[in-house]
Amino acid sequence: MKDLIKNEIIKMFYRKKILIGLAVILIFSVVGVWGTIAIIKATSPENEIKITQQKIANLKKERMKTKDPIKKQKIDEQILQSQAYIDNLKISMKSTDWKKDVKNQLDKLKKSMKEATDLSLLDSKEYYREQILEYEYCLKKSIKPYTLWQINNWTVMNIFLGLIIFLLPFIVFIFASDIVSNEISQKTISLLVTRPISRFKIALSKFISATIVCSALVIISEILVFIITGLLYGFIDLKYPITVGTRYRKHGLELIPIYGSTYIVPLGKFLIYALLLQLLIITACCALSFFISAISKSNSTANTLSFLMVYGIYFIVSPISQAVSKINFLKAILLYTYLNPLDILENNIATNVMVSIMTPFVSILILFGYIVIFLSTSLKIFNKKDLLV
Repeated sequence: MKDLIKNEIIKMFYRKKILIGLAVILIFSVVGVWGTIAIIKATSPENEIKITQQKIANLKKERMKTKDPIKKQKIDEQILQSQAYIDNLKISMKSTDWKKDVKNQLDKLKKSMKEATDLSLLDSKEYYREQILEYEYCLKKSIKPYTLWQINNWTVMNIFLGLIIFLLPFIVFIFASDIVSNEISQKTISLLVTRPISRFKIALSKFISATIVCSALVIISEILVFIITGLLYGFIDLKYPITVGTRYRKHGLELIPIYGSTYIVPLGKFLIYALLLQLLIITACCALSFFISAISKSNSTANTLSFLMVYGIYFIVSPISQAVSKINFLKAILLYTYLNPLDILENNIATNVMVSIMTPFVSILILFGYIVIFLSTSLKIFNKKDLLV
């Protein structure tokens, strides 16, 4: 089995596609980091104040036009939140004593938490508690809270990961979508299956080799981005608090975070969890690509089906679900929804698909479901397929 996997990996690196994949990863990493830094610089306090002031002006105009009291209440909440954000930015620009600032922020947040109505996400007790947890942890560990406009390896990586999710299936499809169909179309598979090796081992070795190569390329590029941006712009403390695991309850058409569900993990541990999840996500993408390759007779068919299965279906369902909120839950069964490990850990998936039962554990189960269903089906298809024609 080890020799089979080794041979499959060698064969993959002899294909022209490997150069395309490496070029795509390299270009995207350079452009992605450059774009990420530009985004961070655009969120400087001065720019944020101007943007938020314009947002408040637009909200006030919207409030004057609406007659719905509930909608007016929500707009008032947004105005208050936006104004508080501006005030905090102005204070942070002037202040030099970060511990004093954090203590002042904690007092305001605790007061807001007591007054919270729990009728919307931005006015829920857990929304304020989440921030309180982070600030209290920073005070306890003497870690200065960072702001989104400060450039360091974590702020860059945070946005970079959000960008790479669009590219991830593309990278996997380059290497895995025709791993079987390519050999069928070139009729080299018949030589392999006539050897005294079970078809199960042949198919499994192809899947494992594709997963290893894709995982190595994606994760090594992410680690390099994290290290290089750290050397250029500074490393963030690995003890920095990250809030995760927030659970939600349904309230009308909204999801309200459940009080007490959020907890803190240090950034170092968070990154390890994210790395393991990234491996799981890549494996799920490879399982889907392997399935498509197993049912396809040509490279072009495999590539087309791969893109339609991930990109096409999602970008059809997503706009429809936004227009018809009742079918928003359909996004919960699409692989594209689970490509960002940070969203899974922070349980942003729940608010993305508007399903209250979503938790990080449920997201992981769905990814395992993709792997089990598509891999087992692929192995059965490969075992029964006529490959000697």
